[in-house]
Amino acid sequence: MTNHPDTIFHNAQIYTVDADFRVAQAASVRNGRFDRVGTDEELLATAGDATQLIDLGGRTVIPGLFDSHLHLYMTGMEAPRVPLIDCRSIADVQAAIAERAASTPKGEWIIGRMGWHESLLAENRMPTRDELDKAAPDNPVFVPRGGHVGSANSAALALAGIDETTEDPAGGLIVREVGSHRPTGLLLEKASYMLRAVLPPPPPLETEKALLRDAMALLNSYGIVATMDPGLNAHQIGIYSALRDEKAMTVRTDLMFRANNIGMTEEGVTYAGFPDDEMLRFVGVKFMLDGGVEGALHYEPYQIVPGEQNDPEYRGLSLLPPGGEAEFVECLKLVARAGLQAQTHGVGDDCIDTIIRSYIAASQEVPIRDLRWVLMHMHNPTQEVFAKIRDAGILVTAQNQSVLLGANKVKWWGRPRAEWSTPIRRMIDDGLLVGGGTDGPIVPIDPFICMWWMVTRQTLQGDCLGPDQGITVREALELYTINNARIMGVEKDRGSIETGKLADLVVLDRDFMAGEPNEIRGTKALLTVLGGNAVYGDPADITIQNNRQ
Repeated sequence: MTNHPDTIFHNAQIYTVDADFRVAQAASVRNGRFDRVGTDEELLATAGDATQLIDLGGRTVIPGLFDSHLHLYMTGMEAPRVPLIDCRSIADVQAAIAERAASTPKGEWIIGRMGWHESLLAENRMPTRDELDKAAPDNPVFVPRGGHVGSANSAALALAGIDETTEDPAGGLIVREVGSHRPTGLLLEKASYMLRAVLPPPPPLETEKALLRDAMALLNSYGIVATMDPGLNAHQIGIYSALRDEKAMTVRTDLMFRANNIGMTEEGVTYAGFPDDEMLRFVGVKFMLDGGVEGALHYEPYQIVPGEQNDPEYRGLSLLPPGGEAEFVECLKLVARAGLQAQTHGVGDDCIDTIIRSYIAASQEVPIRDLRWVLMHMHNPTQEVFAKIRDAGILVTAQNQSVLLGANKVKWWGRPRAEWSTPIRRMIDDGLLVGGGTDGPIVPIDPFICMWWMVTRQTLQGDCLGPDQGITVREALELYTINNARIMGVEKDRGSIETGKLADLVVLDRDFMAGEPNEIRGTKALLTVLGGNAVYGDPADITIQNNRQ
């Protein structure tokens, strides 16, 4: 076995994100891990006859990016659906649906992609059943917006059994026309699950696998080499396992089983013996205790939103298990006894307090500090909860939902709560370990849009919510690399460019660390390397570009 490196990346500006946040010129790779990191002179002297030398022409290099909350399986399954992100009016949505209807057999489903938002439309609302009926009168239509809200046409509502006589499900809301019981087509939280329950089943196995492979390739194109897929079922975990067996994975993926009661938690903890490796790990169980923007459980009432939310006492929705907080604590104890991580979705202040109270209650029986339990999202915490989170050793993953959903936070919660939402600056200043991500495909998966939002707090609609909660560019990069590695317990192998760690890196088209904050958003990956091998881009292309300069 040779002692020479397999590859040397040199003539670069490498942000190592190590403890000293050093900037190096070169990094060498041997057997899939970083061999040395230092100057060009030091590393080029170690080259052998077979060493591949990659001159990066002074370009910026960062560690491979890690999104700690991205629905990767869902991203793959979304690809064949109707894209709506470029729509700017209800008429545009109708046109997109009608175009798909023209090539879809009568009676078959038409489904929109989730990653868009009605605030991008001139009307600033979701399409109604009647508007979707006009676009596709012969097909059931469902237009989801994220994972918590959706609009359906009359045919889809009929298939779901939703009509004037249908009662709102626990934890859900069927929006009705003013002065009538007739559903408008807009469904919130558990009501949208009634519709999702009648959607077509997953495609054939080989198609599922192909779509998931394509989703991984899409992530690689953004410089993402690792993620945590939050909330899967047994079938979906099996798809990942099959891809690993085929050596077809290009994103290091951590899996979480989704549960909302004791029975599901008992099923989830059976995966504690999952055969982990560098590409695929089972890490724990995810819970959801409240909804998204329209269903977050708050202490104070929401604003009135005519035609959508007309109850002056509405405070959101609780998604606790049937046995309430006591059952949730028992679920958590099962997870702790299995030595697994628990991660829980918490958006509203009331819900966040419940999660932290329940984590602490479970920890009285089984210590959780070393299990790295996580509060997901943490949109609207109370002022008092920060110290409780820190002192209990609970970690936080924060995402940029506001970049697309901020307009609805203003509309439903009022501007003060929208400005405060996801207070990352306060989290860091109060000593919390915070990781970053997108919640894609609910919002765009581009990590540089996410980091741009973290720093500037600007939204895609041109608003700016809570600029005092913005963080530095360095902190944003740390959230997307070493912090996520620490939260997921893999900091010895990932998260920075250091000797002995897995050789994951990204070559960028610009030095976003040194430019104006608004330039972060346009940053592109030129080359993404996983374990020393290119999974996006070609080193030869960079060499050719260098020769042309």
